[in-house]
Amino acid sequence: MGADQEPAATIAPGPQPASELASEEVAWVTPPFQPLRALGALALTAFGFATYEWVLLNFWSSEYLGIHQRIPWPSYGLIAGALVIALAGVRNALRLWSPHAKLGFSLLAIFASAAIGVGGGRFISYTLRGTLNPPFHLAVAVGDRFPAFALPDQHGVIHQGPPNQGSAATVVYVYRGDYCAFSRHEIADLNSMLPQLRKNGVNLIALSADPIDRAKMLSGFLHSDLPLLSDEHEAVLGPLGLVQHHRNGEPDNAIPAFFVLDRAGRVRWIFTSPYYRQLPRSDDLIAAVRAVTNSAQP
Repeated sequence: MGADQEPAATIAPGPQPASELASEEVAWVTPPFQPLRALGALALTAFGFATYEWVLLNFWSSEYLGIHQRIPWPSYGLIAGALVIALAGVRNALRLWSPHAKLGFSLLAIFASAAIGVGGGRFISYTLRGTLNPPFHLAVAVGDRFPAFALPDQHGVIHQGPPNQGSAATVVYVYRGDYCAFSRHEIADLNSMLPQLRKNGVNLIALSADPIDRAKMLSGFLHSDLPLLSDEHEAVLGPLGLVQHHRNGEPDNAIPAFFVLDRAGRVRWIFTSPYYRQLPRSDDLIAAVRAVTNSAQP
């Protein structure tokens, strides 16, 4: 090539067709669904929420959930565990690779966790504050004579007392009323103890401010043979100091308590609590009854 020869012009490449550009882009690969992880997240969420609901449904009728305790720690522990399990479901759902599966399963787990957290907080608040009895002054003490009564039961039969000369001891359960789930649980529990107590010469009665018809309905609902005395006019509840008055015009109800009386009609054991949901354990009640019956033996 000569020294005075001009260099050849460089031709720039023309624009490429759109089809060629598209072929050079990275193709979208759909992430795998991960069914085992998704099922694990769903199972954790469902199990946590089911545990929470089980506590709410069974707390009112199961002594193992703390119904006999001033602070029902077993129920609180199960609700806390249910929340932890549901949050584990959230964590598992967020580890899904599929964006749609991650969104769906994580939202479900988050909503379940929120429901458990909010509902559990309300449950704790209710058991600590909502089940408090109003301030009351119990007018009898251990060693005092129990007020005399002549009250009808659910069948209209008049029960007089105390004392019941044919009994070594008498157990009196003052319950709030037929509307109270805790009262229904305790009456059912006492009804299961009734044959053995009667066999040992122990008289067992329950009384409230409910009229006879409501006591009869409660007895039929629970299939109970326990005498449910109607103190509608508060002839006994008033002298005991166990009446809750309502300002909104609703009928009065009793403040729950347990009494164990000896043959002379004197109080030998009392159970009351600031919480109307707190009930004595069956073994504590039986121990109190045995102490009275043993002392009555010659």
